[in-house]
Amino acid sequence: MRLLRLRQSNFRNLVTAEFAPGPGLSTLVGGNAQGKTNLLEAIFLALGGELKNGMMERVRFGQSEARLLAEVETTFGSSRLETRLSQGGREVYLNESSASLRELAQLPGAVLLGPEDLELVLGAPEERRRFLDLLLSRFSARYRAILSQYNRALQQRNALLKMGGAGIGVWNQELVKYGSEILNLRRRILGKLKPLARDAYAELAPGELALELFETVDPVHFLQALESGLQDDLQRGVTSVGPHRDDLNILLGGLEAGKYASRGEARSITLALRLAEHRLLWAHHDEAPLLLVDEWHTELDARRRQALLNYAESLPQAILAGLEAPSTGRMIPIEAGVWG
Repeated sequence: MRLLRLRQSNFRNLVTAEFAPGPGLSTLVGGNAQGKTNLLEAIFLALGGELKNGMMERVRFGQSEARLLAEVETTFGSSRLETRLSQGGREVYLNESSASLRELAQLPGAVLLGPEDLELVLGAPEERRRFLDLLLSRFSARYRAILSQYNRALQQRNALLKMGGAGIGVWNQELVKYGSEILNLRRRILGKLKPLARDAYAELAPGELALELFETVDPVHFLQALESGLQDDLQRGVTSVGPHRDDLNILLGGLEAGKYASRGEARSITLALRLAEHRLLWAHHDEAPLLLVDEWHTELDARRRQALLNYAESLPQAILAGLEAPSTGRMIPIEAGVWG
């Protein structure tokens, strides 16, 4: 998929109204806080991506709404995607008609790599669960729906735990119904992601990368675990087992990366995970998503930089951002939200 042009209004510090990157490799170059990250995030959101934090944080101070309009080209033709961000949340449109993120996920979209991805390795388990959940949501509209139903059931069960647990059996059944499917779908997607991540890391750096699911309960024994652990849950006031407590174990050379990897190794792992995500989506859509890489040179040695550039150059379109430009592709200077 190729971004033909992005039009924006009131998105953070961005001033220039239109961005038309062209095919191949482009690099946004500018100092810190000049708008590089904001422009990449605007593109990512416009193409259906999901980011942490509230939508109003991305609306320019003093304005009530930000708008993003992307014109894209896929093997099936051209499409117009619009995103509106306001106090009320996020509205999306596809070819002038109101749409949902589920509908936008039918397009290849974009994959965004950034320094904050280090949290996938060094951060808490919820960062890795979120990674899996967002990835699965791009492949399965049903996954997005059952995850919502599971979270609703979890809130109800936790509320009852705080009130003594009467009537909790109904919500046990709901958790098992949706949670077991979540667990099985996570296993399936990880089976596809693991070899791609392993190979991507091997291209970037020495060492063997392995991914494993850490599950607090097996789907077959989920109901039994909820029932046998009820007294402990009543004391804590929360549900102690289920997909909401699981983790993605990331191992480098057989050791837990979150504890033993250097920052350079952690950065390489996050690159490998995002490149694996990109390749997985490419295979799914039979068309490459747009690749967006923020701070493309940060904490990467010459070998890792070149491996990343080789991959980016092989794509129909990729947009990097950083303090410096590579020796290839188009360089786009950006300062105070203005690019040229």
